Amino acid sequence: MLHRYVLTVFLFSTTTSLFAQTTPTASALDDTLQINEVVVRGYASNRRLLETPASIGLLTRRDLNQRFGTPTIIPAMNTLPGVRADERSPGSYRLAIRGSAIRSPFGVRNVKTYWNELPLTDAGGNTPLNALDIRALGRIEVIKGPSGSLYGAGTGGTILFSGLGVPAGKTNVELSALGGSYGLYGNGIAVQSGKNNSAIAVNYNHLQSDGYRDQSAMVRDNLSLIGSFQVSPKRTVSLLGLYSDLHYQTPGGLNEAQYRANPRASRLATATLPSSAAQHAGIYQKVGYLGISHEYRWNDRIQNTTVLYGSTTDFANPFITNYEKRADQGLGGRTITQIRLPNGPLPTTFTVGAELLRNFTVDRNFGNRGGVPDTIQTDEELIARQTTLFAQAEVELPVHFRLTAGLSRNDVRYDFTRFPVQSAGALPATTIRRTFSPVWLPRVALLRTFGQNLSAFASISTGYSAPSSQEVRPSAGGFNATLNPERGINYEVGLRGSLLNGHLGFNMAAYQFYLRQTIVRRSDATGAEYFVNAGRTDQRGLEAQLTYDFITPSSPTSLFSLLRLWHSLTLTNYRFKDYQQGTTDLSNNRVPGVAPTTLVTGIDAETRLGLYAHVTFQYLNEFPLTDANTVMSDPTRLLQATIGYRRTLGQHWALDLYASGDNLLNQTYSLGYDLNAVGNRFYNAAPARNGMGGVRLSVRW
Repeated sequence: MLHRYVLTVFLFSTTTSLFAQTTPTASALDDTLQINEVVVRGYASNRRLLETPASIGLLTRRDLNQRFGTPTIIPAMNTLPGVRADERSPGSYRLAIRGSAIRSPFGVRNVKTYWNELPLTDAGGNTPLNALDIRALGRIEVIKGPSGSLYGAGTGGTILFSGLGVPAGKTNVELSALGGSYGLYGNGIAVQSGKNNSAIAVNYNHLQSDGYRDQSAMVRDNLSLIGSFQVSPKRTVSLLGLYSDLHYQTPGGLNEAQYRANPRASRLATATLPSSAAQHAGIYQKVGYLGISHEYRWNDRIQNTTVLYGSTTDFANPFITNYEKRADQGLGGRTITQIRLPNGPLPTTFTVGAELLRNFTVDRNFGNRGGVPDTIQTDEELIARQTTLFAQAEVELPVHFRLTAGLSRNDVRYDFTRFPVQSAGALPATTIRRTFSPVWLPRVALLRTFGQNLSAFASISTGYSAPSSQEVRPSAGGFNATLNPERGINYEVGLRGSLLNGHLGFNMAAYQFYLRQTIVRRSDATGAEYFVNAGRTDQRGLEAQLTYDFITPSSPTSLFSLLRLWHSLTLTNYRFKDYQQGTTDLSNNRVPGVAPTTLVTGIDAETRLGLYAHVTFQYLNEFPLTDANTVMSDPTRLLQATIGYRRTLGQHWALDLYASGDNLLNQTYSLGYDLNAVGNRFYNAAPARNGMGGVRLSVRW
């Protein structure tokens, strides 16, 4: 059994979540609030979701840490319409917001992420999402569609993370353990302590698995220290530090015949290439992050938050054909000032700020001799810079209208240097600079509320996404100086609210996104990847969330404290336009990897006696796996369930026991396809029917 240890230190930056029990906030209360009461932070609004003119998905602590047993972010993210998360092997995450996975053979690209105001996405456009442990998260907001007017370059969306709240004036200690099929094992300890002017939380979590497939073991440990200090009535200082050491094996894709015959197999050897197991294919990833946040409130109308961070990544990837070793150093910061003018004829809130990110990467490729690097093949350096200036005005108009207008200037630049790897006849080192023309990204949104329980909005936003550092540099080395940024414009309308005295909640949005210079993945004969622009794509979608609460908070005598039926529906029609691949015209073909229909439905039940249950069913119809639309996926039918018992023991102790089942219909399906794969190796089999159980024991004083 592979055993490695990950140390993660979070000294985290916002008073909102750390002092949640001093002043009740959305972080602490969203699990019981109805849709017309939920407060979100997206677009710096800090308003009710009902009053926010944007498509925002919300995951609370119940969604993240109770509905599903396995502690990964994947199943929770997949409950949101318009969002698709894959885990092709344990620890290998891929995330798509409105179809953006077309650019992500692995990892998270074309999506900006923040822990409060601290940027987690680096200057090269990459996010180490698998370095975070879901058990340390209390809340996630997902902004869907282009959000560059406030969050910088990107056409997919933005994710805002928050940590767990700390009880004011209390100390709480929780111990947890879990175990399940295929060698799944985890444990954790969380200590939280809140004082009058400070709050600290320490979380340690370990997770390991042998994996369902051959060559798919994973191990990860996370230790997080969260602290925030109110040094004066106007000033709060917070820190965030992260160190993560993660290892997971990569089994590789199978072709259809191999997948049907033995879905648990790893990639087999061919006449010219060794197997995944023989080459010890996998990822070794160490991530360090240190940030500081300073919040200053001049008065009740003006406040500023400024953050600075540094990061480091040590990455190694033994692959079938080579062995990549990469070292990355990042620096960056963000400042945002909000000015509220509430007393004029048109109450207005202004938000202005800037974000600067820089990464320096040393990347070397070696031959791979049975999992050991040998002769050096390439020696390269890459400097990525990303600058964003932004401003936004939110104006309250007569007759219950609210207008939001934002504008940002985005500038991305790469400097690439290749060094000689041989002495005889070597060419001198050369530097290539790729500067993308700065772009202005406007966004305009208009919202109208109808009473306290209904609102509608319309928005026009522009998107811009420069190629990420992993796209301008193909996996075999070199620099792609011809790859251009994506540009697009998004038109969207939405309707949300509640009916039947709050029992029925709904949240719907329809959009049309015209994207130019779409970036898509290609592979050469060895499986090494590179990227090209694919003309235009027209992306149309409809997203809907419906919830029905059989019990409301006004029913204190009911046996149930929560009894909710919910549905999440995504309908898409994404098609290429003006796309020529060699002599073949692929115009009007469907964009691969995007299901035309995704339906997730579930029921949540919690009783006042402590029993609770969650049942979730997920359906995806077939979708193309190639740009030519010649190969289709299988439909996905996934049933998951969790039952548990939570009880308070005396005045200080609490116990939570739970059991969970995954893929209860025992379907053979692929959780993450390799799109446009060479050799038709599209398939990465997900685990068959499996189960797990766990316990949490806490004490508070």
